Amino acid sequence: PCSCKKSKCLKLYCECFARRAYCKGCKCQCCHNTPEHEEVRQKAISSILARDSNAFFRGQIGATGPSSASKHLKGCHCKKSACKKRYCECYQAGVPCGDHCKCTNCQNQPHD
Repeated sequence: PCSCKKSKCLKLYCECFARRAYCKGCKCQCCHNTPEHEEVRQKAISSILARDSNAFFRGQIGATGPSSASKHLKGCHCKKSACKKRYCECYQAGVPCGDHCKCTNCQNQPHD
């Protein structure tokens, strides 16, 4: 469950919205990721897909669930979070950063 405060849960860093699921039982504030706000939610989805057709499919190669054997198809571009916050799509998916990532000061590496 998410705990968004200012995004109205209509940005990809909302873990519910990124899964294209409605928020339910979350601690978010001023949430628009609900059936009651479906029109606004669909506009946000369309806007995101217009910029990046794979935005909601940050699929993983190699495994059906997050594991050390899986990696993201598209890497992250983190600069200040060291890939240790939910803004990092790799961290959010539970996979280590890899060759596709362009992050700075990454701390989301596989443990040997």
